[in-house]
Amino acid sequence: MSAYTAQNDQPSRKSFQISSNGVSHTGHVRSKNEDSILVLADENVWIVADGMGGHHAGDFASQTITNNLSLFKQHESLDDNILLLEENILNSNAIIRKKSFKLGHNATIGSTVVCSYLWDNYLFTFWAGDSRLYRFRDSKLERMTEDHSYVEELVKMGKIEARDAEDHPAANVVLKAVGIDDNLRLDFEYFEIQDRDIFIICSDGLYKDLEESKITPILESNSENMTELSEALLSTSLDAGGTDNTSIIALKICKKENDV
Repeated sequence: MSAYTAQNDQPSRKSFQISSNGVSHTGHVRSKNEDSILVLADENVWIVADGMGGHHAGDFASQTITNNLSLFKQHESLDDNILLLEENILNSNAIIRKKSFKLGHNATIGSTVVCSYLWDNYLFTFWAGDSRLYRFRDSKLERMTEDHSYVEELVKMGKIEARDAEDHPAANVVLKAVGIDDNLRLDFEYFEIQDRDIFIICSDGLYKDLEESKITPILESNSENMTELSEALLSTSLDAGGTDNTSIIALKICKKENDV
């Protein structure tokens, strides 16, 4: 039993049951997997981090985030929990910065992050970079995070179409990430959950090779089992190219039938 349910007996906080599964793969092109995932279901925390830096230890950056956050334990207060999660990511930022300085001024180490936390009837999410959170509700797939990337800025300025962003020469340029600046400012949002919502947290390896229009049918066909869903998304992405490390966490919200 999680600390969440053990320490709180308010019915609203036990009205949903959560199933989740995470997968990560190096892909067909890269020699090393610099992604890192964390499924901390007992504490209602799910994280995808996509490291950047190649031989400058992108894997160190992503694993620093997930290793630190694996120590998270829920408190009684939502405010305390949100603050702890944010402080943990900011602490990871400081650790990665120190590593970068040790490697020299030209070293670039960083990691995207999407950190989602469930409390009551809401999913709270911190993010930096171009890893994403999607929601699948009523047969509609919706992106819930905004990429911190150069091509996203071009799309917002109307200089390129969204459909052309992934093929743009600067598609890999990330404008914000954990570890690339001393003063990290995470984006933060929260979303009210509903019965049978499915959330997908992923690194860019998923949507680089698999268009969003092709993700929806996979969700529709595998909506009951999050292990099967995450594995189906991964295998289809790999079949479509596997040009990057790919990490996926599938998370489903179900209302408990015996709740009054």
